[in-house]
Parts: sequence; structure tokens; C-alpha cells
Amino acid sequence: MSPREQFKTFSPESIYLDLHHPQELFDLLYQNGWIHPTDKNLSLEKPGEGNMNFVIRVKSDSGSIIVKQSRPWVEKYPQIAAPVERIFVEAEFYKALNTDFFYRSFTPSIIGFDTKNFLLALEDLGASADYTFLYQRTAVPEAHELERLTGFISHLHNNPPGNAKSFPDNTELKKLNHTHIFYYPYLEDNGFSLDTIQPGLQAVSMKYKTNTLLKEHLKTLGDIYLQKGKTLIHGDYYPGSWLKTHSGIKIIDPEFSHYGHAEFDLGVMVAHLKMAHVKGETITRVIRDYMMPDGFSMALFLRFCGVEIMRRIIGLAQLPLDLTVEEKSEVLDFAERLIQQPETHVTF
Repeated sequence: MSPREQFKTFSPESIYLDLHHPQELFDLLYQNGWIHPTDKNLSLEKPGEGNMNFVIRVKSDSGSIIVKQSRPWVEKYPQIAAPVERIFVEAEFYKALNTDFFYRSFTPSIIGFDTKNFLLALEDLGASADYTFLYQRTAVPEAHELERLTGFISHLHNNPPGNAKSFPDNTELKKLNHTHIFYYPYLEDNGFSLDTIQPGLQAVSMKYKTNTLLKEHLKTLGDIYLQKGKTLIHGDYYPGSWLKTHSGIKIIDPEFSHYGHAEFDLGVMVAHLKMAHVKGETITRVIRDYMMPDGFSMALFLRFCGVEIMRRIIGLAQLPLDLTVEEKSEVLDFAERLIQQPETHVTF
């Protein structure tokens, strides 16, 4: 069954969008009032490589907007089914944050939301680039940028917007994420050869795929991840969700957000700084500057940090890491220690 047929099977009244049917998209934008019927010089372009959703920039005489559509599969990996309702979660996150002046400085505003077609129209933040360039060996994050990024989740974890209490549980997407974080990377034969990413990586991974004690720790951590927590978190707080724009850092792609554990967001952030060659003292400063909410567990944070490192190196969601196989092996050993013995951790 083709992707279009899959989508129609799931929601026969919805319109599936793609670059090969631009008029269908323009008509839908007119119907929703997101562009004016008299607009000319309409054009489409991809603003970047989306992972979860179909994302397009629409330019017209009225200006430029970003349009996102979720479908019942992962856009980058169409063989993986995913809950189409994730776009509702993203919309709720932006709606909640747009009520607060501090958060509005970090997030795009919502132009409109078409629930029937799982379609979200957002402010175009203009010429921008995500922070995945940090994975390159020569890249160095600016101190003020790390302060802003740390400040955002500190504020989110300690001062959630007032209308966030009714936030969706996001259970189905959490289950999908759980599989690809805590389970899939550790299957000895999951159908994904890591040697296609980097020769020799599959052999390196077997040390962890066959570690029974490690898998027991991962089971415990996975169960904690699935629990509903008391903190609104972004849920995927890594360089691909950070945008460098002319007006400063913006935070995007919150479809994994939910009430969970603050330790997860900080663990993910620090894990990616570690994989991006950021100096240990800089990472330590980020941890020090983060405002820990009541009940924050350093051990749980370190364990989640280790989990994120491991799943990004030996799991499906690969990154453009500038690391040799030997360096990946060293980082994986470090991550394993964080998961199994966080109390012995000394320094990044």
C-alpha cells in the first residue's frame, strides 16, 4: 500500500499533501484563510529535512508561512508507523507557551490549525539553521547560546504555562519513542546493520546488545519514561530542535512533549553536547546553570543522558556525528557507566 493509500485508509476525508500536487495545497491554504485568494507568485520550498512530519515553506504576496502535516508514519522512515495525532500535541505545546512573554521569544506563533487534515500553519522564522552543525569537530557553541538553551528548559521545568495542566498525555508517541530508545537498539538482530553507517560499528554494538545487566537497567528506565510525571518537558531537546535565527535561538518540533521527568530533557541535552565534542567544563557549567526543580534526581538525569548517547549511536535515529568508531566505542563505554553506575560519575 502506498503512503497516500495509507493516509486515506486512516482518514479518508483528509487531504494528503506533497510537492507533486501544489495546487491541492494552495487550495487548502485558501480555504483555511492562511493565504489570500488574490495572492500571486505562490511557491513552495523545503525549509529543511524533517524527521517526523511533512514540512513545507509556502511563499506568497502576503508573506511566508511554515506548514506541517503529520501522517500515520514517520516522514524520514515511512516504514515506521506513528500516531498521526502528534500534530495536536505540537499545537497544544505552542498554544500553551504562546500565552507567556518569556516563551513567545523562543517559539513560533500559530497561524492556524486544520484538525481535519492534521495540518498546522506556523510563523516562518526566516533564514535559519538548526544546531546540528555542532556535531562537527571544529564547531564550538557560544556561551550565550548555551545559556539561552539552558534557560529555556529551566523555565519550562519550573514555570510551566498556566493552561498546561490539561496537556495531552501523548501516550502513543511516548510508546513509539520508548521502543526506539530503550528496546530496539539492543536487539541483537533488529534488521538494521550499523556497518551501513560506519564499518565496524555493528561489532562494537554487540558488547551492549548482549549485556543482560544493562538491559535490566534500560527496562527500569523505560518504565520510568512511560510514567506520567509532574513536569512539562519538550521531549526531544537536542540540536535538531534548536534553531539559529536572525532574532535569536528558537525551539521547535515539540511533538514528543508531555508531562514527564525533567531529568529526561536535561539528559538529552547534555548527551548531545557530549557527542558534539563540547568541552567537559562547558558541559559542567550547563548542568550547574540549570535550575533543578524540586525532587530532581542527579542519578536519573545521568542515566537518561547515558541512554540518549547509546540509542543515538547504535539505534535507528542516527546523527551526523564526527566520531571515529574508536571514539564512539569510548563514548558508549562512558554512557554505559552512566546508566549502570551513575553514583561513580566524576566528570564529563
